[in-house]
Amino acid sequence: MAAENFIRDLSNYLTTGELSDLILSFGEKSWQIHKALACSHSKWFQKAFTGDFDENTSKAIALHDDPEFANAIDCMVSYFYRAGYDASKYDVSESLLHAQVAIIADKYDCASLYKLAQISFASTVNAVESGDWVTIAGLIYHYTIESPAHEELRWLVISSVANRPNLLESILGMESTVELLRSNADLATDILLNGVHKRKTEDNTRYIFFCDGCRYAHAGSRDCSRLVPDSRYGDGMGVCPRCGTGSGKISKRHVHKVGLVETSPCVCDGIETEL
Repeated sequence: MAAENFIRDLSNYLTTGELSDLILSFGEKSWQIHKALACSHSKWFQKAFTGDFDENTSKAIALHDDPEFANAIDCMVSYFYRAGYDASKYDVSESLLHAQVAIIADKYDCASLYKLAQISFASTVNAVESGDWVTIAGLIYHYTIESPAHEELRWLVISSVANRPNLLESILGMESTVELLRSNADLATDILLNGVHKRKTEDNTRYIFFCDGCRYAHAGSRDCSRLVPDSRYGDGMGVCPRCGTGSGKISKRHVHKVGLVETSPCVCDGIETEL
């Protein structure tokens, strides 16, 4: 409760602009903020206001990032006062916003904000669909180069499709993806090395789950959230997600095509049916 009250009281200074000693502007938007708070979170601001720069004595500073980072700048300012930002208030997908914030946080050397955005991005990017993924990948690979933070963001966006072969196939079939890959050799290379290669390797190995009770069958990842291993019934046994029987076998088989009928896609990019 004390921490919540502290953040609430502190955020009032952003809302009112009371005792502000700096006007921060980006495009047509501006914020009345406090240098001490900005410097406490960002080494970039700290250097600007303590080094031999014009900003040291100025009461106004303008940021000149690309327009698509307007929401991310607003999130950074919000973080200075609220120790977080509300992704739901912006008219973009959460995963895209988190990626934008992570890039801005890295640029302005705001380590704690970067960590928050990176964790949020990692928790949402695995659920994005093909159209959003192309937009996010295009952003990350356009604005990142070779810093550790950049490599981390690139790895997250690539691994999000490397583990979802059906989504990867859909993405590679989109015209916008072709244009993106032609314009960004790094992205094309990373997908080739980490996406398509992994997909070919894993397609030949699936775990087959078969329920002795209702004859439900699942061919896909052993770690699928629908399959619950249960050692009470012996090693390699699991609980059937359909009938709850704890006698299903989870065995590893090498298959190129599973001859099951009336299949339906599973969340792990495998299939489920009835034998």
